[in-house]
Amino acid sequence: MNSLSVSVIGPYKSGKTTLVNKLQQRKGAEEDVSFFSFKYGGKNITLIDTPGDMDAPTIIASVLSISDAIVFCISPDIGINFQVGELVILANTMGIKQGLICITKADISTSGELDKLTKNLAELLKGTSMENFEVMRVDINSDQTIADIRAKLSALNYDSNNITKPFKLLIDHAFESKGLSIAVGTLAAGKVGIHTEGVLAPAPFTKEISVNGIQINQEETQSAEAGDRVGIAIKGVWPWDLPRGVEVRQNKSFRDVKEGKIKVHVNKLYKQEIRDGVKLTLICNWQTPTLSLTNVLREDDAVTASFESDKNFCFDKDDRLTLINKDLSIRVLRVVGKAEIS
Repeated sequence: MNSLSVSVIGPYKSGKTTLVNKLQQRKGAEEDVSFFSFKYGGKNITLIDTPGDMDAPTIIASVLSISDAIVFCISPDIGINFQVGELVILANTMGIKQGLICITKADISTSGELDKLTKNLAELLKGTSMENFEVMRVDINSDQTIADIRAKLSALNYDSNNITKPFKLLIDHAFESKGLSIAVGTLAAGKVGIHTEGVLAPAPFTKEISVNGIQINQEETQSAEAGDRVGIAIKGVWPWDLPRGVEVRQNKSFRDVKEGKIKVHVNKLYKQEIRDGVKLTLICNWQTPTLSLTNVLREDDAVTASFESDKNFCFDKDDRLTLINKDLSIRVLRVVGKAEIS
């Protein structure tokens, strides 16, 4: 079955969690993010409900980095504030190209308020990857509205080319069951089956493993493919060997580094100086290493530098790499820009 991961984002009190609760049919793990799922129109949709505040921008950035699409929730009573603007910049930096804009609380807002927000949204999104996203006015109590959203999400494009790529499972949590460790996460690329062999990464978690069992939506299956949210059973490791950020990858399909060269395409609205000694957080799926930059050179909106990381991270050419300055105030743009490792 074609599967998509859809992150649900929006500012505090935008109504996004209420909308997720209406859309979902099966609930997943609930920590700082929650996973839900529903099936519609031949697709399996995993909804990822993100925190409503921006105190931890790296979490929202990580969720966006593993998502195929977004549902962006915004309400007339909150309107367009700094948090909304930063979320737009972050989603655009991640290159999110599919999704819906949901104007929530439409049933308790006036037509004038809805029209004003719709107009302001069009201005805000102009020139971004979300410029042509459909805008829906959401009455949370309307069964027809909820059905329409499910149908629109199931109609989003599934990139079947991802199935042909080397497999990688992005682990977000793990637990023990019947003497086996169960690694739970998103299969971002490729296919896995019973007895598929792979390797845990990055160092120091490196270890060759074999898949001993697979579950999708708590049901046993013989295989899984790109887009599926899965649990795989692994012998010979403990759950604490599988923290969020560890990945199961196909051998020799990725790089595992702690230092190197980086190029950053700096967002035009990011006004902080990037200089030798600055420390920035790299978002690579669930991995969030801190990079210390040296030999910084800037030319227009591009910065090149050497980096040393506080820990190893692994990646391939398809991973979305983004730098965040998480130590800045929530009233200052913290999204530095897209990154490339050479």
